Amino acid sequence: MMISRDDVESLDPIEKMYFKRILSFIKNTLKIDVTQYKESYIIRRIRVRMKATKCQSFKEYYEYLKTHKEEHEELANTLTVNVTEFWRDITVYKEIMKIIDNWVADRSIRKLRIWSAGCSSGEEPYGVAIILNEAIEKHKRKLLLASIIGTDIDKEVLNKARIGIYHIKQLKNLPPHIIEKYFIKLNEEEYQIKQIIKKYVKFQLHDLIKDPPLKNMDMILCRNVIIYFDKKIQEEIFLKFYEALNPGGFLVLGKTEILHGEAKKLFKTYNARERIYQKPKEE
Repeated sequence: MMISRDDVESLDPIEKMYFKRILSFIKNTLKIDVTQYKESYIIRRIRVRMKATKCQSFKEYYEYLKTHKEEHEELANTLTVNVTEFWRDITVYKEIMKIIDNWVADRSIRKLRIWSAGCSSGEEPYGVAIILNEAIEKHKRKLLLASIIGTDIDKEVLNKARIGIYHIKQLKNLPPHIIEKYFIKLNEEEYQIKQIIKKYVKFQLHDLIKDPPLKNMDMILCRNVIIYFDKKIQEEIFLKFYEALNPGGFLVLGKTEILHGEAKKLFKTYNARERIYQKPKEE
């Protein structure tokens, strides 16, 4: 019977051995470095595929991997999965709307740079671009230089993001007039983001752990990404975000993510409930 606990120490010696073999398979065959992820996360993701393939143990699933090449891609996708939708957690986006509206209303601000880190298939950066365009139209700021960079470690999802086609379920948080204004209806289930929004967003490959941070950012959104990393790696990423932000810039995390380590002292809390932090302005 499959063990339900999500820690390695709960596994019997045989299962522990095969779990390690699966990790080795992921690294050497799938070319995915999972060493920085929490083991509990990896176990949960592997169990998703074990359930799908009706494997009752890590040993059984390891043998399945060796004999079913089509499962390789399924496991890779499951390990890097990031279920996203537009304006997920609407209360957070209402705060983002206020911040962006204040920026755009301030005519002394000529340029805005926003980084969507771990952007997956693009719902987050495009969702922020919609907010940005609405504010630009409202305040008649057509000459404002505004750009959003969406980054991820997965080439496939970045290609999907550039195309910008989404299932109607992923648009459920958007008001009907926003969908009509910014999306092309392809069929009853699929919508494509319009060029008026695409023009704001650029996508690039970037590894939060290994690569240096982007620079001169006014806002960084990294929501429900760092929760999968161990605490030490999280602290390093927080410091990279601090380095990436302009003074007065904002960091937006997921609802279950909090700052810790040195970054907790460096950032000030802007909205604790919505996990929005700010890099102090220069004196």
